[in-house]
Amino acid sequence: MSENKQQPSGLKLWLMAARAYSFPASIIPVLFGSVLAVLLNPGIKFNFLYFFLTLIGCIFVHVGTNIINDIFDFEKGIDKEDKELGIPHGGSMVLSMGLVSMKKMKIAAMISLLIAFAIGVFLYIQSGIWILYLSLFGLLSAIFYTAKPLALKYKALGDIQVIISFGLGMTLGSYIVQTGSFSWLPLLFAIPIGLLIDAILHSNNIRDINFDGKFGVKTLPILIGEKMSVKVYYVLILGAYLCLIIFVALGMLPWFALLSLITLPLALKLVKMSDGFPPDGIARFEYGTKHIMMTAQLNMMFGLTLVLGLLISYLFFV
Repeated sequence: MSENKQQPSGLKLWLMAARAYSFPASIIPVLFGSVLAVLLNPGIKFNFLYFFLTLIGCIFVHVGTNIINDIFDFEKGIDKEDKELGIPHGGSMVLSMGLVSMKKMKIAAMISLLIAFAIGVFLYIQSGIWILYLSLFGLLSAIFYTAKPLALKYKALGDIQVIISFGLGMTLGSYIVQTGSFSWLPLLFAIPIGLLIDAILHSNNIRDINFDGKFGVKTLPILIGEKMSVKVYYVLILGAYLCLIIFVALGMLPWFALLSLITLPLALKLVKMSDGFPPDGIARFEYGTKHIMMTAQLNMMFGLTLVLGLLISYLFFV
């Protein structure tokens, strides 16, 4: 962001701080889990109030996670501009550019997580103990993704945390809110969503492999190297499509779920792009940022077409 551009303020500033562009990573699992609830339980009465509360709660957990991540990354020095290393302002940039104070960011994180937990408690009263478990897990996961003593992100455990919290946990929670009962099927069917959400994080970590380690951060790409990390990216992207095809072939999901295959050309383009990261400097950062944003777009498009396919099947063929 150049100095001569008008700095964001008000709602625009806080959407920037919350990294609103990343919200599909929490919205898609809620949509998916909610549609699975009606698809797998014919005749169930869909509760729109619970659905919207679940959606709001998951978004606020996501906001809290993003802001806490910014706070701890900034304190470590990760998000501060470093022209020598070719690192521009990082994270949401609101702390590194001095647009929001640390105190306000901490208040925003606390308010976000309190709103999410309050919604979780209400839904627990309505839908049972599993919602309380998942709400507590989501709250702790949001905090300890970067906070001590766990700091999962800094110990190469961020990928596992993202798959479990966003892909599996939010899908299962959205299913239980509507049905009031636990099932293993939403967890199984959420695997493709979880893989694609993690692909966003993995792309970010590939981009930052050259300097994350300078700040005492361990990520999967740092541990296994860039070449192997690119292969892991292949597995995350293509594994999502393979899982979906297997579920449909086994009759576990309807054929209309394959509507998501229309996003395969973008997936193949991203896989090819993952081999072409520039070696270092600002070129790598800009290329990597584009790759991250496109991976996020793929996650959104895959999820929306999957949800649409399931809705078509439910509305017209069940």
